[in-house]
Amino acid sequence: MTTAEVPSPSPVSLPHPPLGRSAPSRVTLVVLFVLLLVSLAARTVFTLWEPVFDGEIRYDDVRRLGDAYWPMNLYVGGPGYAVSWVVTAVFMVLLGRGRSAVVNLIGAHLAGVGGMIFALAITAEVLPFVFADSSALPEVEARALFDAFNAQLPLLVPAILGATTAIGLGVLLVFATALWTGATPRWFAAVGIISLVVLLGAPLERLPHMVTVVSYLLQVTLLAGLGWYGLRSGLRATAAQAR
Repeated sequence: MTTAEVPSPSPVSLPHPPLGRSAPSRVTLVVLFVLLLVSLAARTVFTLWEPVFDGEIRYDDVRRLGDAYWPMNLYVGGPGYAVSWVVTAVFMVLLGRGRSAVVNLIGAHLAGVGGMIFALAITAEVLPFVFADSSALPEVEARALFDAFNAQLPLLVPAILGATTAIGLGVLLVFATALWTGATPRWFAAVGIISLVVLLGAPLERLPHMVTVVSYLLQVTLLAGLGWYGLRSGLRATAAQAR
C-alpha cells in the first residue's frame, strides 16, 4: 500500500469538560441570589425611610423629604419589591421535588405575578402626588391636590389586597411542600408557615410601629432564606447534571 493509499486518521472529537457546561448555570444562580439580596436591601431601606402609611399621604411628610420622595418610590421602592418577588419565584421553582414541583410552580407564579402587581400598585399610589409640587404651586393649591388624590387611593385597595393574597398563598404553598419534602430544613418551613399565618391575620395597622418593623424584617429574612435554600438546590442539580 502506498502512502497515498493510507487513510488519514479522522479527527477525534474531544468532549467538553463538564465544568464548561455547568459553570454558566452556577454563575447565573449566584448572580440571581445576589440580586435578591440587593433588592431585599433596597426595599427594606425604602420601607424604613418612607413616612408611615396609614391610608393617607400627607403633604407635610412629603415636604420634609424634599425632592427625594419621588425618586425613592420610582427607582428604589417599586423596583425593589418587583425584583425581589420575581427572583424569589425563580428560587421557589428550584425548591420543587418530584410531585411537589407542580405545586411549587403554581406557588411561584402566584408570588411572582402578585409581587409585580403589588409593586406597580404601591408605585401608582404615590406618583400622582408629584404633580402637587409646592415649588410650582402655591401651598394652598398643593394641599388641595393632596386631598383630592388621597380621596382616590381606595381605588387601588382591591389590587393591593388581591396581590397580597396571591403572594401569601403562593409562599404558603411553597413552605407547605418544603415541610413535606424536606427541600428546606423542616424547622425553617414550619417557622415560615406559622409566621405567614400570624402576619396575614394580625391587624398590623393597629399595632405599634416597632412591631410592624419587626414583622417586616421577619418577612425579608424568610424570603432571603427561601432564596438561599433555592440556590443550594439549584447548585446541587447543576452539579449532578454536569457529572
